[in-house]
Amino acid sequence: MMELADGGVRLPRPAVDARKVAKGRREHFTGQLVLGPDEGEGMNFESLYELRVGLVVQARKDIASLENQVPFFYRNADGRPATHFFDYRATQRSGKRIAIMVKAAERAASPRVDDELRVIARQVPSSFADRVVVMTEEDLDPIEVYNAELLHEMRMPEPEVDAAARRAVCSMVGPCELGRLIEMIGHAGLISPT
Repeated sequence: MMELADGGVRLPRPAVDARKVAKGRREHFTGQLVLGPDEGEGMNFESLYELRVGLVVQARKDIASLENQVPFFYRNADGRPATHFFDYRATQRSGKRIAIMVKAAERAASPRVDDELRVIARQVPSSFADRVVVMTEEDLDPIEVYNAELLHEMRMPEPEVDAAARRAVCSMVGPCELGRLIEMIGHAGLISPT
């Protein structure tokens, strides 16, 4: 959401998935993530791993953009036409693209799923992606996930507060207690009731 000069807000662009993600199912973790510049764009996800992978990949400095639920048409092991939806396709600042499949490690290790993923990956042309990767929870460093979540929460600038913080920090010499720094900035955060 982007706050407008007149006090109004501009909501994120809705998700433009080619594949409908079922939300609100009791036995499955689903939701929507808002990523991107300005007001952002909604991206649907179907697992906690997908959410975390999206946040981590988006936070990496070499990533310029991220798409999700990207359709890829291929031929299955029996030679029949099929469609696979990559959870994400990341475009690096260099222009290279990475097609990302997100799976639970236990599921990715099953021979049937592993074979299916290999069939799909072998057919991906460079016009679709330069590389195909499978990411599981084992590929996610808890510190990187924490930092990505923190960066996501702080992605919207607050010009008045940011300017006050810069003024306060520029005049500092040596260490300062956090409480004193908050006083110097003059914009205390919200304190939740206990």
